[in-house]
Amino acid sequence: MKHNKFFPLSVLLAAACMVLSCNKPEDVTLPNEGSVYMPQASGSRGIINLQLSPNAQEVAFGAAYGGLKYSGQDINVNFKLDTGLVAAYNARNGTNYQVLPDSVYVLSGLNSVIAAKSTSSNPLVLNVSSSKMRFGVRYMLPVSLTASSSGAINPALQTTYFRFDTILRKSVDITGQGTLTVSNENPSGATAEEGSLKLTDNNTSSKFLYFGFNPAGWFQLQFAAPVNIGAYTLTSANDAPGRDPKSWTLQGSKDGNTWTVLDTRVDEFFSARNQTRRFELPATMTGLYTHYRIFLTANNGESLFQLSEWRLIRYE
Repeated sequence: MKHNKFFPLSVLLAAACMVLSCNKPEDVTLPNEGSVYMPQASGSRGIINLQLSPNAQEVAFGAAYGGLKYSGQDINVNFKLDTGLVAAYNARNGTNYQVLPDSVYVLSGLNSVIAAKSTSSNPLVLNVSSSKMRFGVRYMLPVSLTASSSGAINPALQTTYFRFDTILRKSVDITGQGTLTVSNENPSGATAEEGSLKLTDNNTSSKFLYFGFNPAGWFQLQFAAPVNIGAYTLTSANDAPGRDPKSWTLQGSKDGNTWTVLDTRVDEFFSARNQTRRFELPATMTGLYTHYRIFLTANNGESLFQLSEWRLIRYE
């Protein structure tokens, strides 16, 4: 005789609930849940490239609430300009940043709020005037998150080192507008395979070479009307580093007779063959000239001299 066993429905439901409860996922949290930090302090976000402009450019910063959740209340956050950190940063990284002068920027404020049900604070703004910055100088402005009314500050993302490495300027290569002359020509002439015309042919695979280097050689470009340049480039040739230019001056003239020294270079070095190096002129040394020349004072020791390319750059 068979005996059927019947379990009350309530028992079955309870068992099912127990099984389901065992498989219920736990709440997901992140390691930075509830922390407060500066997003701009992450990675390379602190590197700022500015355009050369008479108008100020905005650089925004602020604080964020970490994790997958929102704060249930407003969080007041405070910042400070931490310029005392620049020297330590340079020592630690082998750099030479200068503190961004306060005459270059206007700051909207140092206090903000991460509103309830939000993950980011209202942005604060640095209005930076690139036209007031010295070209070729690397500037830094550290900004630190100093206080938060709720949530722990993440020390790894507490300070943003705003770095102004580059000022972008519209430039024009004006080399082709000039007429080239040299003090020492290649034995086979200007149009030869390694003649002087190769110096400004806009081809870094060719080169100008001459024999009997002396520390008073020069090459120059003459323009039909006065021009103002802001930079120039030199490109090393394909071989024989001993023939590279080492020391020289860039000079400008309004008549081809009286020369003004615009840039002086001593013990320069090309680390590779066919390497192009750019040399910026200080703003105080620019002007309108009809003639520009490189006056050589030393090469790297050989009796020959060679150079792949020389270009003159005008900024607009």
